[in-house]
Amino acid sequence: MATEVERLKKLLKNNWDGPMWHGNNLKEVLNDISWEKAFYQPGNFSHNIYEYVMHLICWRKFVAEHLNGNTDYKTEINSELDWVTQYEKDEVTWLKALAELEASQTALLTAAENLNEEMLDELVPGKKFRWYVMLHGLIHHDIYHSAQIAVLKK
Repeated sequence: MATEVERLKKLLKNNWDGPMWHGNNLKEVLNDISWEKAFYQPGNFSHNIYEYVMHLICWRKFVAEHLNGNTDYKTEINSELDWVTQYEKDEVTWLKALAELEASQTALLTAAENLNEEMLDELVPGKKFRWYVMLHGLIHHDIYHSAQIAVLKK
């Protein structure tokens, strides 16, 4: 039987490019989005696809840094790092964001190698929640925003 750490690593991987019970994984959702569509700002959404991607990168990096022991790494909710507002709306910017998101996946899976079963019940240093909650939270966060991206893609 797989350990909880092994199951979490599999969820982190599948969320990016594996089978998901709910439908498309994040990589499939992002497939074939043009740079024009990535920056399109519909009136009924407060963010465009690009902003959602940058938001995902922000929190994936936060989790990876903490898994790597960098408890000094910080981001603030609703900061410019969390929700970017200043950027060029062009193909280069979009392609760079997609490459950063893919790099965040590699960094996240590499950092997850530092996990062990005992850690899951320990508090994340400097936080009021446990590693188990943070990792599941990241997966849920990715899925939530992936769904928003899928709606905007249509």
